[in-house]
Amino acid sequence: MEPSEYLSILRRNWLLLVLAAVLGFVGGYGYAQTVPPSYRAKASVFIAVPPGATVNEDVQGSTYVQNTVPSLARLAVQPVVLDEVIEDLDLGTTAGPLAKTVTVESPLDTSILEISVVSAEPERAAAIANGIADQLPESVATLMGDRDSDRPAIQITTTGPATPPAFAFSPNTKLDAATGMALGLALGVAFLLGRRLIDTRVRSLRDLRRVTDAAVLSVVRWERRDTEDRLVVRDRPQSDRAEAFRRLRTNLRFLNLRGSGRTIVVTSSLPGEGKSVTTINLAMAMAEGSSRILLVDADLRRPSVARMLGLEGAVGLTTVLIGDASLDEVVQPFGDGTLDVLASGQIPPNPSELLDSDAMAELLREAALRYDIVLLDSAPLLPVTDAAVLARLTDGALLVVGCRKAHRHQVAEALSSLETVSARLLGIVLNQISSKESGAAYVYGSVPGGDTRPTGRGRRGAQRARGAGETAR
Repeated sequence: MEPSEYLSILRRNWLLLVLAAVLGFVGGYGYAQTVPPSYRAKASVFIAVPPGATVNEDVQGSTYVQNTVPSLARLAVQPVVLDEVIEDLDLGTTAGPLAKTVTVESPLDTSILEISVVSAEPERAAAIANGIADQLPESVATLMGDRDSDRPAIQITTTGPATPPAFAFSPNTKLDAATGMALGLALGVAFLLGRRLIDTRVRSLRDLRRVTDAAVLSVVRWERRDTEDRLVVRDRPQSDRAEAFRRLRTNLRFLNLRGSGRTIVVTSSLPGEGKSVTTINLAMAMAEGSSRILLVDADLRRPSVARMLGLEGAVGLTTVLIGDASLDEVVQPFGDGTLDVLASGQIPPNPSELLDSDAMAELLREAALRYDIVLLDSAPLLPVTDAAVLARLTDGALLVVGCRKAHRHQVAEALSSLETVSARLLGIVLNQISSKESGAAYVYGSVPGGDTRPTGRGRRGAQRARGAGETAR
């Protein structure tokens, strides 16, 4: 994906990112409240040797101190020092656990040791740091055998006694909360981008372009009310969704359909992508002109055209194909008379063989001579071969791709099945695309909802206008 796609994903899911950041902040703050406070006290000691009689002795003494400082730093956390401090302060512990709370460091190029002690009590931390600073010279003198000497080899002097700290250095509530917020935000971003990378469903035109360069004849947006109100060309003619089907009608008119007839099969990769709704609304949009349109329910496995249009579905295509009736006898008019519907009829045991028969080819030739456009709603391509058979017999196929329904590899397989039978792909309808993916709709003289019924306010305005006109007359 391109960087703009990543940014688009984050922008569309900004609320989820905010929620992740807030949860991370709360988690970090809550963690800080569970951590017991810790205080750090620090004491400093200076290490030197007695002055020499000559400059050379002073230089040697300075070098000796520099070499001795690391050893003294390690000695400060040894039992020889800590056991005495534990006894003097009555700490009730041993040298091992106490050593884990003590840190001795020497700043670079100095003869100073900084003794830091961490404890849950500030006074205890300061007392231990000062106790180590006081005990270290005595332990060194004992180890070097010059306890009673007036001139010890090493002089250790406390230069900065420890004082009880006023504030705990841990937990750092602000830092923990900020870290939690940053971690939550990072996890939210990782989740969104990871989900998008592993999700191969077609969600937008950009996803479809990764599969094919075939012409996209129309993009139909999805609205929540569409689950109940499917016949938008009839029921909401001024909606942007109805305009999408008219745009599809216009684009199909510019295609150079081969042969004397114009027969189009509408199919999809999988069930549930909206092929039947697309076929019906396209037929209604085409019938708005003077063209004679025949809508055929050629889905002989799960027919739905007659049910959605409120027509009789017991007789129809299968009735004609088995020779029990003629086309004129089973065609049902719909609307103002320019749209005829041929229902599916009884569901046969052998749909593919029936659709691939000579009777079906003859029916299509007859219908193409009598109608300007013949639209066939067929079964999906991947589960069965019905649509591929019809695509070979007609002038071309229109593939409906349902957003968030079909995966990219499924669309590719559907296109491959059409190519295998040398069928002509007229184009693709990207259906049920969300407003986030499609962007703002371009509406002129219509409204997204498309409800053309006048409101109460509009009716009162119209009545006032009529009354004004009568008064003027």
